[in-house]
Amino acid sequence: MSLGTLVKFYREKNELTQEELGKGICSVSHVSKIERGITQYSSEIMDLLSRRLGINLESELQSLQKYERLLDEWHDSMVMQQESEVERLKEAIEKNSLFLIHPIQNKYFLLQARYYLLKGDLKQAERRLSEMNHQRKELGSYELHLLHHILGMTEIIKGRFKKALEYLLQINEKEYLNNEFYYQIAIAYLNLQFKVKAYHYSELALDFFRKTNNFKRVIDAETVKLISEGRNEFWDFEDLVGRYNKLIIQCDMINETPKKAVLLSNLAYEYSFAGDYNRATVYYKKTLELLEPETKTHNYLNNLIGYVYCCLQLENNGEDAKLADLIELGRKNAETIQDQSSLLFFQMLSLLQKSKKELYFEFIEEKIIPLLEESGKYQQLLTYEKSMFQHYLDQGNNEKALKYASRFVNKS
Repeated sequence: MSLGTLVKFYREKNELTQEELGKGICSVSHVSKIERGITQYSSEIMDLLSRRLGINLESELQSLQKYERLLDEWHDSMVMQQESEVERLKEAIEKNSLFLIHPIQNKYFLLQARYYLLKGDLKQAERRLSEMNHQRKELGSYELHLLHHILGMTEIIKGRFKKALEYLLQINEKEYLNNEFYYQIAIAYLNLQFKVKAYHYSELALDFFRKTNNFKRVIDAETVKLISEGRNEFWDFEDLVGRYNKLIIQCDMINETPKKAVLLSNLAYEYSFAGDYNRATVYYKKTLELLEPETKTHNYLNNLIGYVYCCLQLENNGEDAKLADLIELGRKNAETIQDQSSLLFFQMLSLLQKSKKELYFEFIEEKIIPLLEESGKYQQLLTYEKSMFQHYLDQGNNEKALKYASRFVNKS
């Protein structure tokens, strides 16, 4: 940040024209060049401009540099997921009028958008990002990469993983110096089923988190690595379970309940995919207990769907009245938060619980599979395609069974 930027800020704050500021000191064109940082100037001229503005420009420059460091610390605290520090720094930053200086303001607004994402306020984040996107020509290289990073994070939250990669792959690590974005790239590739690329970028993210002693995010990167390694002929299920349990223990050590819930949920899904529905229900139940304070969220409903589905795969559970009550509770909560995808899944589970098998498979084919294809949830899609394959095989409809077999074989 140059002294010229401060000259312009305080000139405009004092409602002075360039001519009024420079009168008796230097020409209008010289003031203009000083403000744009494209000319040299004597210490004498700067002293005279400081007096007219009623400030000490050198002292103000030091304050501005300190303020910029505060912004960097705020960003770091968000990357580190240090909630109390995020709030402390936000308060300190917003007490100071220096964030009104234009180049600094851009960085502040971008970090404000990231803060909104952290708080789950997607609407406010998108509003701020839209404003910054229209001003991208005014952004420096760091701010432009920061914009692309936060836009990528936003698209991931919205489930638009291809669009997220369009932003994230534009980031130059040498100009940005925040390699957290490798983690978001890994997440996007994982959801698009490019597991080799997801594994590669999760390794890069893991290296960055370890070097910066970001133990919370080490767990995130390790989780993506586990999922992206995939299943092959060398896959050892018990080894996978052991690695999940190690990460769960780490979560307990640093009191990271949300991350523990994610790991338990993933492990429940692995057991479900392997056909061990008894174990799957145990881990889904543990996940739901941790998520109990947030029953009206997509995350809770998604795990409730998994739990009920696995219970219904077990003998005699289809007649369990408790499952019918859980399905109705999930349906009502999905309606309350207008979660249309979860609502469809609860409708599907209701058909299964009532043993309306033909309607159940018809619903999967007409509603669930198109939904999963559209949202890019390919791993979950694979489960239901296999289910349809087995259904048509049992019916003796080899033509339709072959259609589904070819679909999931091509994805594996």
